[in-house]
Amino acid sequence: MALSDLLNIRQLFGGESSEPGPEVYRELLVMVLARATDADAYTDAAEVETVQKVLHEYLGEEISSADVRVASKSAIYESAPLEKYVSRIGPKLPKEQRIKLISALVEVMHADAKVASAEADYFNMICEALQVTFADVAGLSSE
Repeated sequence: MALSDLLNIRQLFGGESSEPGPEVYRELLVMVLARATDADAYTDAAEVETVQKVLHEYLGEEISSADVRVASKSAIYESAPLEKYVSRIGPKLPKEQRIKLISALVEVMHADAKVASAEADYFNMICEALQVTFADVAGLSSE
């Protein structure tokens, strides 16, 4: 998968499109996980490898470590913060996809065996933007 394939995100950052298409979950997963590798301002190789593994597991797609690193620092974030995009489009995704995204994020954050306060803040921001509750994250949701 090439970063140039992230067309839906580029359109949404630019204010176009309203409803998520079939590719939005894929793009959101890539961007949220890639950005998580740099949430504490240090990109650990274990986190990048975990993003690659998770994307292969969840989507059946290969992404290079270079693409993960580029996506983590992408110029897209200069035009609009990731939080804005996630809060705009994330809640429109099915709850099951939002919970899977959070599970993948937890896996990435634990990859280097430590979670910095900046990473915890990033996690909380993503959960809030996705409108995922504590019960959802803990697997206590009945839906």
